[in-house]
This record gives sequence, structure tokens and C-alpha cells, in this order.
Amino acid sequence: MRNFILLIRTIITGLFTGVAFALPLGPAGLESIKRTVNSGINEGLMVAIGAVLADAFDILFINIGLFSLLNQNKRTEGLFFIICGLLILFFAFQDIKNYNGDRDENIKKYDSKPVLKGFIIAFTNPMTHSFWLTISGTLIHRFSDMKPIYYYIFLIFIIVGMFIWFVFLNLAALKGIQRLENNKNNEIVEKLTIVIMFLIGIGFIVFGLYNLINLKRVIK
Repeated sequence: MRNFILLIRTIITGLFTGVAFALPLGPAGLESIKRTVNSGINEGLMVAIGAVLADAFDILFINIGLFSLLNQNKRTEGLFFIICGLLILFFAFQDIKNYNGDRDENIKKYDSKPVLKGFIIAFTNPMTHSFWLTISGTLIHRFSDMKPIYYYIFLIFIIVGMFIWFVFLNLAALKGIQRLENNKNNEIVEKLTIVIMFLIGIGFIVFGLYNLINLKRVIK
């Protein structure tokens, strides 16, 4: 009975941790919603699957200690933010081209792979790795002291919780679009997501540059 209660607690803690992490709407969430609005919920969920796969890789890298090394190197962290910001700006520019009907053939092939796009957007987001590093020192560390089975169940249900939130988010977006169903409203949603992506990209670049400048001052 005690083991059963511990199992239920592990599952619930994992689910709520995953949902809590996925609540803030980041670049991957925005891309997922945009796909749902423009191409249907299946496309949006494929982006979500890519984002969740990126989180699975984060778990793997944390367990082998890779991200702790990244966190200790502020120069690498700053460069990572800049690269991520540039990548997000690139995606936003491609969305503008798509909106205007001017698309490169190679971009069409790439954009037809929503899982890959979701993975890249999530994996290159420094905030994602910061989250995993934070909980690795608290919740994950706590569960790692238990039996391995509970530890792995906890990690799996974090991922499940994140995907559940993505499903809810996309269903909510779909319902909202259906209620406001006309081309003008769809255009407003698409433009808004592009603008937000631009702002996030610029924010990451500025933060990365700020980190590098501060590092140079400390060295001097």
C-alpha cells in the first residue's frame, strides 16, 4: 500500500511539474498554436511532439552532467542566447515570407516537417535548459535518491504533463478560432504570433550580448 501511494504521488508530482513548466508560452508554444490556426490541430501537435522530444534530450544531458558544464560557462551561455535569438528571428522572417506568398523551395521542404521545427525551436531555447537545471537541483535530485523506478516514472510524467498542456493549449486555440472564424481574425492571430516571435528573438539576442559584455568587464 505504501508503494502504491508513493507511485501515485510520483505520477501526480511529475504531471503537475510538467504542466507548470509548460504554462509560460515560449517560442515552441507559439509555433504550435500558429500551426493549429493555419493548418489544423494535427500540425500544431506535431510541433508539440518535437518540443517534448527536445525536453527528453534535456533530461538525458542532465543525467550525464552536460548542462551543468554549460551553466558554469557564462560565455557559452551568452552565445547560446544569441544563437537562439537569431534562429527565432529567422523563423519569424520565414513566416513573413510565407504570409506574403514568397517562399523558398528549401524552406517549404523544411517547414513541412513540424516535428523537426518544434524540436529545434525548443532545443535552442536557453530558458528550457535553465528550467531543467533548476529542477535538477531540487525535485529531480529528490527523486533520484529514491528507487530508480520512481525516478524514471517522475521524469516520464513530467514529459506527459507538458504534452497534455500542449494539447489543451492547441484545443483552446482551435476553439477560439472556430468562434471567430473568418480570414481577418486568422490574419490577426498569425501577425500577432510573428510579432511575439520577433520580440522574443530580439530579447534573447540582447540578453546574450549583455552577458558577454558583463563577462568582459568582470575579466578586466
